[in-house]
Amino acid sequence: MSEPDHEKLASRLASILLKLNQGESFSPQELADEFRVGERTIYRDLNRLNGIAERSSDGKYRIVPEYQGKLRPKDLETFARLVGVEDLFPQNSSRFLIALLDTLSQSSFLIRGHHYEKLKPHDAQFQQLDKAIRDGKRCTLTYADKRRTLEPYRLVNNKGIWYLAATDEGRLKSFSLSRISLLVVGDDCFEPRADVQRQIEEEDDVWFGEEKTEVLLSIAPQVAYYFKRRKLLPLQVIDKDLENGGLIVSSRVSDANQILPLVRYWIPHVRVLEPGWLRDRLESDIRVFLA
Repeated sequence: MSEPDHEKLASRLASILLKLNQGESFSPQELADEFRVGERTIYRDLNRLNGIAERSSDGKYRIVPEYQGKLRPKDLETFARLVGVEDLFPQNSSRFLIALLDTLSQSSFLIRGHHYEKLKPHDAQFQQLDKAIRDGKRCTLTYADKRRTLEPYRLVNNKGIWYLAATDEGRLKSFSLSRISLLVVGDDCFEPRADVQRQIEEEDDVWFGEEKTEVLLSIAPQVAYYFKRRKLLPLQVIDKDLENGGLIVSSRVSDANQILPLVRYWIPHVRVLEPGWLRDRLESDIRVFLA
């Protein structure tokens, strides 16, 4: 699907969801006339919303009662964009869309970012892991040539790549779904830890290290707008607005490789102030690159 077509689909789905959320009912033909598309297109849209919109005896579609009036415009737009990406979720599984509609916070998966990898090759694993998470079951799998027994917590889509957030011998780690093999869900259960759940929620990446290093950076006035508009660095905090229009920004990372590629992207407009060892490593990397 081309980007313009995807945008049209997302906009149309958001409008349909807004109507549903406001308690409106409508026939497919009425929607086709409004959006100037064929009735078959509307049926495909409504099929994407299966489990959220239901057809009543008069042939019109209404929202399932438990969702009515509970969604904010931002939730509707985000949901519409995601359901418009057909390869993001397993095939034939409306449960994932319904869980997303429940704002993701109580579901077994979490989505960040808007580019994505196709999930179809990993459908079975995804669904096995989702069920293991919901049932609180330990699982055994092979990852990086090592057999591991994990306690699975969430399926996280970060910048388009699916990861399993799970504890390995008590430590929270992330595992790329595409690199998991020989998955077996066991019968023994575990009790999810609240601190692990909280850590997954609070992170804005999948680097789940125990220790965080604070990085202090200066942002040039030419690019300060972008860092104010949204967080571009892990756990970014704007510490100070400078008189020249620049910024002093702090970030907390678990690994140097979590932030160095981002800083290199913004050179020469972003400089590492602290810690010194990270600044030295960045300068060393640049010298090697230029040699």
